[in-house]
Amino acid sequence: MKKIILSAIVVTGLLFAGCNQTSKKETASKGVSYEKIADKLTPTEFRKYGETSPTTVSTRLGDLNFTDGGFGGGYPTLETSERLKAELDFQKACQAYLWAVPLVSYYNWFDEHKKFGARDGAIVHYVSAEAKQGILTGNGTTPYALVFADLMNTGPLVLDVPPGAAAGVVDDMFQRQVYDFGVSGPERGKGTKLIIIAPGMEAPKGYDKKKFIIVQNTTRDVFIGIRALQPKPADADAFLRKFNIYPYSERNNNPVTQFVEVDGKTPWGQWQDHGMAYWETVKRIVDHDIFSEREGYILAMLQSLGIEKGKPWNPTPEQKKLFKEAAVVGESMVKSITFDKPFRKEDLYKGTNWDRLMIPAYNDKDGDIEQMYKRAAFTWEAVSRGKAYYMEVPGLGQAYRTGYKDADGNHLLGSKHYTLTLAPNPPAKTFWSVVVYDVNTRTMIINKSKNPMVSGRRNPHLEADGSIIMHFSPEKPEGVEDNNWVQTNPKESWFTYLRFYGPTKEYFDETYPLQDIKLVK
Repeated sequence: MKKIILSAIVVTGLLFAGCNQTSKKETASKGVSYEKIADKLTPTEFRKYGETSPTTVSTRLGDLNFTDGGFGGGYPTLETSERLKAELDFQKACQAYLWAVPLVSYYNWFDEHKKFGARDGAIVHYVSAEAKQGILTGNGTTPYALVFADLMNTGPLVLDVPPGAAAGVVDDMFQRQVYDFGVSGPERGKGTKLIIIAPGMEAPKGYDKKKFIIVQNTTRDVFIGIRALQPKPADADAFLRKFNIYPYSERNNNPVTQFVEVDGKTPWGQWQDHGMAYWETVKRIVDHDIFSEREGYILAMLQSLGIEKGKPWNPTPEQKKLFKEAAVVGESMVKSITFDKPFRKEDLYKGTNWDRLMIPAYNDKDGDIEQMYKRAAFTWEAVSRGKAYYMEVPGLGQAYRTGYKDADGNHLLGSKHYTLTLAPNPPAKTFWSVVVYDVNTRTMIINKSKNPMVSGRRNPHLEADGSIIMHFSPEKPEGVEDNNWVQTNPKESWFTYLRFYGPTKEYFDETYPLQDIKLVK
């Protein structure tokens, strides 16, 4: 198993291709091109090659020099050896950056909850669009109720889910689904009581097995996402307050769940920081969390770079330069695989520029393969996964299409004017929405008009045939109604999510004609 995972990490030339800091043009080389190095030799030829192979080989790292015996039979010279070790460190840092993307996102969010005054296990409620300003690709029309807890602080943690219309997920800090509950869980909305425990933590002695279900989390900290499904906001809020979350040790003391309402007045964000701040968060995570064997190879990379659990990290000026550059290249890489996906799943609407959001599996597994790169792409732009997110049943769940490019295949720019036409009767039983996000924060765009979306719930203007024309531009085009326009910022790039809640049969059989975003020329 470890060999499979290591192969997935090491052989991914697509990502390694950018992980070098000393590339030189081959035309300046004095050596033999790497393309001329012998590939398949007989045993006799192989032995002879240890005397006759070239002593200088031209690669994308520049010239690699070798002692007597050349590439086949010589040592890398001391100067070349130092360059190769520095390059190896740089490549390891790039891969570690991609691995840590979901962790940094969730840990930053957990930190924000603490700033809101939320204790471990508190339900933090985000209702207004302003309150959700820091959530990666949050939906402005959907209330969120979210929980973080350090299970080593709480001990076994009880999640008491009341019967009724709610859906939710328990995630580890890699944003992998651990358990679904509510109407999308095994109890199908009949209510349940979970006891969530950390890795290595034993279930409480003598717990009532008829009353509680043990959920073994795979990291020390846990994320719980709750969605109350009542149509009226007041009913949803009242139902949400029936949830109870508390340490199992407090079960006989009438525990009351802390409920925190985010007002939206204070700027905040869970996004991954640029540069060295990213690595400082990675170091805190390595010191804090409990990791399974499946993370061993990346932890070995970090250890060799000086980031090791429980040990001080004091990078030298040269190491800081390496980490800073790796953060810049790593972030650029994850943006490239997010906004120009090399593993796009063209399950529906092939031929359009509408990607599918839910590309990685809910548990990062594709057989024996770890979906590290698909996970990095998803968790760069979004948060949380549960089995229910992947539900493809007409009338249930939600369908997400992501738009990063216009009909010509060019990325979306805030300085230009675009339109999107939805044909009559969008394929959504509940409602649909189009929300605009800026590329830097991946959160809802903050603009002068204070509106990041067009939604079926906001009564946009309909054309005579029932279609809806949306506009995206710095200035509102003449004759366009406010509910059909999202203001973009001229100095920013942007992308959008098209959501269908309760997607209908017409979406899945593609009889609904989904159009691309078009540049107004």
